[in-house]
Amino acid sequence: MRLTEVLGGLYVMINEEESDLIAKYFSENEYVNETQLSEREQIIAERLSHKGVLVPSLRGYRTV
Repeated sequence: MRLTEVLGGLYVMINEEESDLIAKYFSENEYVNETQLSEREQIIAERLSHKGVLVPSLRGYRTV
């Protein structure tokens, strides 16, 4: 488990799988479309959006 800072200085616990997804796709703070993700990665991205780490939009997901 790792701590990740989200907007406003709040910290959220994320697991290793979620951390790997962020490192793989979201290192440049660009949008990542759902079609670029596998089914499992889409589930993880949705879980991260519920935690407030990712922001879903029409263009895809991006980090906060």
